[in-house]
Amino acid sequence: MGLRGRLVGLAAVAAALVISGCAGPGSDTGAAPEPETADWGDPKGTIEFWDTNANPRLTAKWEELIAAFEKANPDIDVNYVGLPNSSYLQKVQNALATGEIPDVLLIGNDIASLIAQKALVPLDDAFKESGLPDTVDKSMVETERGNSADRKLYKAPLTALSDVIWYRKDWLAEASIKEPKTYDEFFDAAEKLTNPGSNRFGFAFRGGPGSMPPMIAMTYGVSGVGEFFTKEGQATLDSKQNIEAFKRYVGLYGTVSATADISNDYPKIVAAFDGGSAWAMHHNLGSYQDHITALGADKVAGVQPFPNDDGVITATSPAISGLSILADSEKKAAAWKFVEYMSTTGNSGWSETVGQVPALVEAQGDTWVQQSQPLKAVVETAENSKTQYVRLPTYLPDWGAILKTEMEPDFQAVLQKTMTPEDFLSKYATRFEEALADYKENAGN
Repeated sequence: MGLRGRLVGLAAVAAALVISGCAGPGSDTGAAPEPETADWGDPKGTIEFWDTNANPRLTAKWEELIAAFEKANPDIDVNYVGLPNSSYLQKVQNALATGEIPDVLLIGNDIASLIAQKALVPLDDAFKESGLPDTVDKSMVETERGNSADRKLYKAPLTALSDVIWYRKDWLAEASIKEPKTYDEFFDAAEKLTNPGSNRFGFAFRGGPGSMPPMIAMTYGVSGVGEFFTKEGQATLDSKQNIEAFKRYVGLYGTVSATADISNDYPKIVAAFDGGSAWAMHHNLGSYQDHITALGADKVAGVQPFPNDDGVITATSPAISGLSILADSEKKAAAWKFVEYMSTTGNSGWSETVGQVPALVEAQGDTWVQQSQPLKAVVETAENSKTQYVRLPTYLPDWGAILKTEMEPDFQAVLQKTMTPEDFLSKYATRFEEALADYKENAGN
């Protein structure tokens, strides 16, 4: 695909973000944001940046980008703090409680809770004054506005990341198995490639921290249910189709996965996949470079949800990762200079490192984007007229807490067979309905 085709394809991804990202309550509140930015002071001094998705490879890239930023902005120093994604939310809440906050925070789908706590400063004025509305993907910006009831911008988008099913092509070739095109073929291949005696399993199951996003993506992908909430506000999580799909997904654990996978977090599933003990795993575009470094591009495939018998693909809406400034920061001007740098000069390099769609429109035409097989799969899925995106209710202030602190322990109970799949899904369908009702009431909708 040439440059023009690639940009058209990425525009389709962005359109999918808008279609799925602006369907939440509070997305049609009307008027443009009122100016909120007070005097942020002079852009100088030391700021603290919390990376909430730290690992050795990504930390090394942040340090490189920070060094380049400090060279270009000699009056500003950046203190980098790397936090593991599986536990950062509690650390952020502790920081808010004690007042020992960072100035800049990397944040994804957990942003609504911070907006509700008034922990973040609106970026609308700074964004406009920097000319970023003309250079940053408008659809990603619009998606972020959909996460706040007041439609203000609390996060400068850096990248968009889609969920991905990763598998080893070389394992398939060795076993003379064709690459899967359906979920039936995928589950069948995982079973055939499992050999516990040789420490080879068909799937690296994420049973520990961070287990809910892949569970939701796989459940809806298999079921084909196209919405998280009905128009009447009823959660679809415990629909008949989702119960069946959830049971099928949970059935991977302990059959085609190791029993130790019950505690797996992100580093552990990547270690199993890249280390040669698992044929497949579910994550997002963020692990692409890890796989390429460990295995080589020719041995790995990153694919989107498989279509059903009618050709319909059901994917969860891509998430936006970006930078926010804390409302109580005393160095907002310096913090904004760093955010602005990462939204422009540093955007392509960072996006390539994490293997995600860059927010900077110009960067979307870079060679590395055009040559990325997983990104091609994302683009093709977005361009497919039969693709439907499930809009996850990331605008709910309770979204992150429900997934991490409530659902994860109960999910382990399901894996241990002390809680039934039906009870699990019913409990959280009700929980999400309550959270939606509270959100609507508080938002005045």
